[in-house]
Amino acid sequence: MSIYADLLEFKRGLLERIDRDLNKMQPVASRAARADVKIIEDQMEGYQRRLDLWFRRLWDLHGLWLDPEGRLIRYQGREATLTVREFQLLQFLLDHPQRYFTVTQILVEAWSEPALFPEQVRSYVQRVRKVVAELEIPCDLVNRPGRGYALEFRAEK
Repeated sequence: MSIYADLLEFKRGLLERIDRDLNKMQPVASRAARADVKIIEDQMEGYQRRLDLWFRRLWDLHGLWLDPEGRLIRYQGREATLTVREFQLLQFLLDHPQRYFTVTQILVEAWSEPALFPEQVRSYVQRVRKVVAELEIPCDLVNRPGRGYALEFRAEK
């Protein structure tokens, strides 16, 4: 899993450098660089899918269980019931571990409610953080300026 995470971080760095230099390039070089960007983005998508698969498998082995019908989360014998939006947010982030999403992306992709206010996302994030901490799930719902929110898993000791 760490290899996929490292590959993704490396590719992000490449894309940032290309993006920074794209406007300075000659037209021929710019076209070639844009083609390379598409190849890199496709590779990153594949790496991310594999990383997501392995994280889901890891959580299955560790006993993290979600019940969409009852909006219940259970981890190592402890459980909590979530509101509809809390459950949708947690499920969305668990389905895309270690991946960052902006407030707008969360509103659209997790809830299909672009009309909600950004402050509401922050409120639900705080509530989900509290549940995750109470259940002692070894992950953190983090916010990185410019990137958004992600569920980051702590390394096992």
